[in-house]
Amino acid sequence: MKWIEWNPIGIYLSNGELLPKSYSIGLTKLTLGLLIPMGVLGILSSDWPISYQLLPLYLSLFLFGMPHGGADHLLIWGMIKKSTWAFRISTLLLYPTLSVLYLIGWYFQPLASAVFFLIITIFHWGQGDRYLSVKMHRAGYLERSFFLKSLHIMARGSIPILLPGYLGNETYRMFLEEMIRQGGRVNYDLVWITQNQSFFLAIPLILTVMQLFLSFHKLEKNEKGAWAFDFFEACFLLVWFLWLPPLWALGTYFALWHSLRHSLRIIWIDPIGKESLEKGAYLKLKARWLQISGLMTFLALVGLWFLLALPLSFRGIQLDWLGKAMLGISILTLPHTVVVCLMDRFQFKKELG
Repeated sequence: MKWIEWNPIGIYLSNGELLPKSYSIGLTKLTLGLLIPMGVLGILSSDWPISYQLLPLYLSLFLFGMPHGGADHLLIWGMIKKSTWAFRISTLLLYPTLSVLYLIGWYFQPLASAVFFLIITIFHWGQGDRYLSVKMHRAGYLERSFFLKSLHIMARGSIPILLPGYLGNETYRMFLEEMIRQGGRVNYDLVWITQNQSFFLAIPLILTVMQLFLSFHKLEKNEKGAWAFDFFEACFLLVWFLWLPPLWALGTYFALWHSLRHSLRIIWIDPIGKESLEKGAYLKLKARWLQISGLMTFLALVGLWFLLALPLSFRGIQLDWLGKAMLGISILTLPHTVVVCLMDRFQFKKELG
């Protein structure tokens, strides 16, 4: 069996292709089956030590979270039908180059880098939800209208990134202050987070209500079901991030919502993975996932350990570990977001307005 996949994933072959409509129900059942038990544990985690509250985020480094970007190099190569080895090597160098430049930015401008991280993550997590809303739930209104697309991306991205700052305001503030301390070796007192607590509730709520209300009035025939999925997912996420402690909610969402959905996107455009998924050959599917993402995930973990001295041990999971881990995730998020934006250019029609 092949251990590492070096052949490009031909993303240009999937232009305009939709996932089977039956997957909407299947993914919803899987999501609820994974998140409801984690939600019950999350409710209990509020009184646990930080090390236990951070367990989902720690596990995400190995399960779905970090690996969901492990196939980026194959996707970049697949966007060019005849990519030479020189081109492939140059893209492999471009990825760490962007990450290192962002890491340097953290050192010189930690506060601006932290704000940029929040903005780019809102965009990236929002664009991930928008993809499946269109390609699986058949929410065509998010493909026809640039305004509704943008509103959906901001609404869905702001729920996991801003909403934890409402009821979990103190933890949210400590998390950002620790990221800045780890990135710039300076201490910032982010008192404005505490002074504007209602902001973290108002923005996601206003954006979500606007998006759902305006979308409802732009529905075409047979899109009510898509809007219903859109409504259900938005409400579920609002409840998830309002109800659960922020560290547990974010770690679980990152691994079992955002990353799992992006992994499905990759598998569907990979011919071997797609065949295994359609046949229900899940052991082969797991093996295929390791083939296309295993090597780069391992290299990313080694790189983070080398750059940030990130302790990969359970005892090392504390707030300073969280700052280092999120700093590492942030420098990988930038090039990964660039790759996903390029994927969107191939897989979506041009919005009409």
